[in-house]
Amino acid sequence: MLFAAYLWWVLQSPHQRLAVLWESSTDLSHLRHVPWLVLPASSLWSGHLIAYWAVVTLLCMGALELVRGPAVTLVTGLVAHVIGTVVSEGILAIRIAFGAVSSSATHLLDVGPSYIVASCAAAVVASSRAPRLVRLGCAVTLIPLLVTAFDADDASQVASVGHGVAVLIGIAVARLPVRRPVAVAI
Repeated sequence: MLFAAYLWWVLQSPHQRLAVLWESSTDLSHLRHVPWLVLPASSLWSGHLIAYWAVVTLLCMGALELVRGPAVTLVTGLVAHVIGTVVSEGILAIRIAFGAVSSSATHLLDVGPSYIVASCAAAVVASSRAPRLVRLGCAVTLIPLLVTAFDADDASQVASVGHGVAVLIGIAVARLPVRRPVAVAI
């Protein structure tokens, strides 16, 4: 999906790219009106960082799929993307309501697969079943997210909360008991 979205991305004019990013942003304005559209659409846009996102997505989601299976990986990513977005944008809405942030923050650009990747990376890092080198690789993918957490602008603060929630979801997934297949005697 990331490659298909990127291919479409490079074939568009800069004006069209920007318009699509803004229309698929999971900002407060869109979440109030078209959440069913922006939640899935926002996770597709990697911008010009496609090589980075392709590698970290394959590494983290692939590792979690090997450790916990495809269903758990899919649910982990979906839950992290939705809950991370709802919590981070909800806190922003509260901050706007109390006057701590300008109402223009309802239109902060918020796109990308980072909440999904962060949750899968955290689940692998916190999993005792994952090989040490894979856990280290997934831990390294979390470094850029932590670095941006210390930026003081409104968009970075929203992203920091969302990434924190996604990481907590990933850790919770790693702590869930693993189902063992039941042996059937014939």
